Amino acid sequence: MVAEEHVISVIIPAFKEGETIRRVIREVKESTSYPTQVIVVDGFSNDGTEEIVKEENAELVRESKKGYGRAIRTGLAHGKGDIVVIIDADNTYDAQDINRLTLPLLKDEVDVCLASRLGGTLFPGAMPGINYVGNRLFTWLYNCLYRQRVSDTQTGFRAIKRNALESFQLKNDGMGISTAMLTKAAKKGLRITEIPTTYKPRNNHSKSKLNPFSAGCDVLRILLFG
Repeated sequence: MVAEEHVISVIIPAFKEGETIRRVIREVKESTSYPTQVIVVDGFSNDGTEEIVKEENAELVRESKKGYGRAIRTGLAHGKGDIVVIIDADNTYDAQDINRLTLPLLKDEVDVCLASRLGGTLFPGAMPGINYVGNRLFTWLYNCLYRQRVSDTQTGFRAIKRNALESFQLKNDGMGISTAMLTKAAKKGLRITEIPTTYKPRNNHSKSKLNPFSAGCDVLRILLFG
């Protein structure tokens, strides 16, 4: 497949990220070398997120049901690209890494590419201690159980071939969807790699919606039982 035939769909799950969503959309558009479809799946924010998405000429998809996984699955239903990129709306990831992230897939060297925070540059204060420990534990367990060698299974910045995603038949509505993608990819014998990325602290106006305990239980259940 020649480069001109590639289309990349970027899915950005968002909920009350009016302070950061504009920058993320702009960086995505400025950083990719291929035709790019930018889809923001918004949980009916009331802080200006929807208006900003429209101003930046990105596709706005409203999702009434809560959940990170639900937002991603809704975004996938609207995606048209043969490569799907997922990135958070809080501007903690460096969207300028999109070309590096997608290149191995565009060259058909891998099926999944993760942007690793723990294998890259982790700014002070970017990841709470409990999240860091949990990520290390879950990644170690994943590598042991599924015979992989990655450093950050919980990253919210990743690229996956669309045909692979469709074969996963994902049903998760919560944070566990990130782990489910990787367990299914490993079971199917897909090629998984990662690149180092930069992870920054959240904007003072952007609050995490993650519940570490419930998310951790979800991830552990998926790792152990599928």
